[in-house]
Amino acid sequence: MIIPNLMVTDMAESLAFYCDKLGMTLKMTVNADKSFDMSGDGDTKLAVFAIVEWNGAELMLQTNASLAGDVNVFQPDQKPSASGTVYFRGMDGRLIVDRFEKSEVIKGPDLAWYGMVELYVRDPDGHVICLACPEGAPPA
Repeated sequence: MIIPNLMVTDMAESLAFYCDKLGMTLKMTVNADKSFDMSGDGDTKLAVFAIVEWNGAELMLQTNASLAGDVNVFQPDQKPSASGTVYFRGMDGRLIVDRFEKSEVIKGPDLAWYGMVELYVRDPDGHVICLACPEGAPPA
C-alpha cells in the first residue's frame, strides 16, 4: 500500500478541498498536542494531520510546521511544491467539475488517447490532482 502525505499550509482549507470538492471522507485528524479524533468530526481548524479516504484509497495531509517537526529536511515555514500528480483512477471529474473555481482547473475533463477521461485540478497548496475514469476501449 502506498499512501501519499502532502504538505499543506492551511488544514481547514485543504480538507474543504478534498472533502467538499473531491467528495473524499475525513477519516481522522491529529492536533498539535497529539490528541486525535477517529470519528471524522474533529475540529479541522486545530488539526495538523489528517487522513482522507476515497474508495479505499487514502491520502494523508500534514501542515508544513508539523511535517518539519517530524522530518528534519523540511522547514516549518516551507511552502509546499508540486513536482508530480496524485492520480485518482475511477473518479469521474465530469460529475464534479462544477465544484471547482475556474482557476483550480488545469485541464479537462478531456478524453486521453489511452481511453481515460481526465480532469486535472490544483489544490490550495498547488498539488496537481488528476481525476480519471475509463471511457471506451483502451488502445490496442
